[in-house]
Amino acid sequence: MKKLLLLAVAALVSGGCCRYSHPEYAFNEAVKMVHENRAECVVVKDNSILAVERGRGVSPLLKLYDTKKELMAGATVVDKVIGRAAAFIVIKGKAKAVYGKIMSEDAKELLAQYDIKATHDLLVPRILNRKRDGLCPLEDSVKDAKDADSALKSMRKRIIELRSGK
Repeated sequence: MKKLLLLAVAALVSGGCCRYSHPEYAFNEAVKMVHENRAECVVVKDNSILAVERGRGVSPLLKLYDTKKELMAGATVVDKVIGRAAAFIVIKGKAKAVYGKIMSEDAKELLAQYDIKATHDLLVPRILNRKRDGLCPLEDSVKDAKDADSALKSMRKRIIELRSGK
């Protein structure tokens, strides 16, 4: 604990609020933030935490893509749940790696097709809806998507439908 505190102080003194000297510190901190429910999505690059988002479902990741996609390019995305929908956002954002506390088999296969390193704590067959009685609506919206552009279009359409109560 004392060593971690010293690393954090050293990072602050060296001029970076979120840049760390240990090569995996920022990634480990991002994973810890997700596990402790302090973040749903974190972008890490060059041993720095570049962005943190909160929210439900794929919204934090989609918000990061919409507002700060330049940060995703070449970065590692750490997220609570990585399903096929989230994987398409990561692909579109040109991330080099992704970690999911939970990851679907579909997402892992899709990320591998794009040479994106995928790690996870729990690998599941699919991402279910909140009631756990069927597929997540956004996963359903991208199940037949062949590329990231069409997937994002389908996701956005489904989000509008969900928000309007359809």
